[in-house]
Amino acid sequence: MTLTPHQRTVLNYIGEFQSKRGYSPSLADLAIAFGVRSKNSIAKVVNTLVNEKQIEKDPKGRIKILALPQAEEGFAPMMLPLFGPIAAGFAAPVEEHAEEKITLENYLVKNRAATFLLRVKGDSMINASIREGDLVIVDRKRSPKVEDIVVGIMDGEFTLKRLKKGKGKYYLQAENPEYPDLFAMEELKVAGVVTGTVRKYY
Repeated sequence: MTLTPHQRTVLNYIGEFQSKRGYSPSLADLAIAFGVRSKNSIAKVVNTLVNEKQIEKDPKGRIKILALPQAEEGFAPMMLPLFGPIAAGFAAPVEEHAEEKITLENYLVKNRAATFLLRVKGDSMINASIREGDLVIVDRKRSPKVEDIVVGIMDGEFTLKRLKKGKGKYYLQAENPEYPDLFAMEELKVAGVVTGTVRKYY
């Protein structure tokens, strides 16, 4: 079966939504995006995409994260020469030859299908060298551990903080003494673990 233009549009929207936010849209999200009052009509489209094996659902009925398409044949990632190390303290003799060539994608991303970027807003993680405007690299499949910097979902609200545990209870801690520790009233989830930071100066 060939997808209709509307079905293809919904599928593309799901992929873009997941890529930008790191999780799947709900039926309510899709209904709002496409101006549909009833979730039943959008559910039919989603079920068609499932039947056509364009998407899958998890045991709770949520849309699974779509696998990213493979790079096109013949596509060559940008290779950059890696020099160093360079002293950040006292000056040291210059290394004239590159140690190797690397791609930033391979260096920064270990699990491509499970990785997404988030742009940081605010200064709550400033003491972890994460500033407003930075991009953090997030792996949603990595198992969170205490002291990891994570994308936490605190009572339904997303926030970037360090995962802590005290008195047998998990909580989130900012890397700025002006912000209080965050304890969930109902539920604390982790949407992903931060594995790196990207900062652009110019």
